Amino acid sequence: MKIIIVGAGIGGLEAARLLAYAGAEVFVVERAADAAHMRYDVTDDVDPSIFDRCGLPVPHGSFPKRDWTFVAPGGGVREMHEAAPDISVNRRELDRMLIIGAEKAGAEIVWGVECEGAIVEDGRVVGVKVDGEEAYADLVIDSAGMNSALKASLPGEMKITMHDDDEKFAVFRAYLKRNEGAEEPRYSDKVYLKHLGEKGISWVIRRGDADDVLIGAVGGLNIGDMNKRLEALRADDAGIGAKYEHGQTFFNIPVRFPATRAIAPGYAALGDAAYLTIPMLGSGIASALISAHLLAECVAPNHTCGDDALGMTSIENLWKYQVLLYKTFAEHCGVDVMKRGVLSLDDATLDLILTSDVLTNEEVCALAKGRTLSFGVGDLLSKAIKAGRHAFKLLPIAAILRRAKKAISVAENIPKEFDAAAVDAWERKLNKIVKGER
Repeated sequence: MKIIIVGAGIGGLEAARLLAYAGAEVFVVERAADAAHMRYDVTDDVDPSIFDRCGLPVPHGSFPKRDWTFVAPGGGVREMHEAAPDISVNRRELDRMLIIGAEKAGAEIVWGVECEGAIVEDGRVVGVKVDGEEAYADLVIDSAGMNSALKASLPGEMKITMHDDDEKFAVFRAYLKRNEGAEEPRYSDKVYLKHLGEKGISWVIRRGDADDVLIGAVGGLNIGDMNKRLEALRADDAGIGAKYEHGQTFFNIPVRFPATRAIAPGYAALGDAAYLTIPMLGSGIASALISAHLLAECVAPNHTCGDDALGMTSIENLWKYQVLLYKTFAEHCGVDVMKRGVLSLDDATLDLILTSDVLTNEEVCALAKGRTLSFGVGDLLSKAIKAGRHAFKLLPIAAILRRAKKAISVAENIPKEFDAAAVDAWERKLNKIVKGER
């Protein structure tokens, strides 16, 4: 079986390792000139158990994530303490490890080439156009991110899921050298929710003698608003300097529930291309790695099934991968409901949730990891008592949590076998619950 993977994303590189090791002929095409220019030089947090799950070592130089302090829209703060924190992983070190693994397994990585779109014949993806040339394969795997040109080139009748504008998170991120002699802030790792009224977050996280600064907004980031928020961060902490140590990067990441159609005959998407980030956080390392293993489970050549490339890359067989995605990441649908609900809440309600004792430390930690919350009648009564005269503000939150629970239930009931009518009905029902569509 010949496989072309478009984009040396985290999921794409892990899929290359697994599929090459299983005996497939694997080519990864990447537009970056080399590994050093492939990804921004930052750290991101991930549950360390994912590396054990995938049979990978923890990347060199990883370290435990420090506790965050949340800043509510009104300025109040809420500290949290995680008993089992994630680890902060350097993106480029993770890339280096995955590239070595893929090449050692036999995959070939072709650098500095641009994918211009898919080659489609008789309703099936049969290859890709790369730098004006045509390259054919039994399976094309999309690891080119949420704005994949490969995905955008597919014909509408394939019904591949595309994102809406309010499902992208536009981000500015940079490491800024700290000003020498500046007074240390009381809280070194702060996350500002709906910062300056924007639908998004800002954060300042200490990294030695530099600050990791992120400013992001759902839908898009205006440069003028970005600069205002950066100056507001500096007003809170005079140590945030103006000299860039590295970074100064703008990028988009998906913040929505998983693609309901991540597959088509001869095509499969994983990682950000399949919208597998945690909707509340945009974190996608773990889900990208897991999606690679789920896909390999369905399409890797093996001694039992042989190498029936046409059958293994049919929509009926690839639907097994789609089902595994939803059985694994159904909770992301509930988290998306919560994300949309939180962004719609007024500032006073958010202040109440964050700065009072309505939520326990464990519940705040769950939200920080992008998990859903579920309260019984007794829990809600207890929280209403804590909220006192503001208890009525909890009503919309209870409604959001009920909808989130329903979204997870519908997601888990994905049709087990591919049937066009059943899949269409399931998609409509899930979109209606998560997005509030009529």
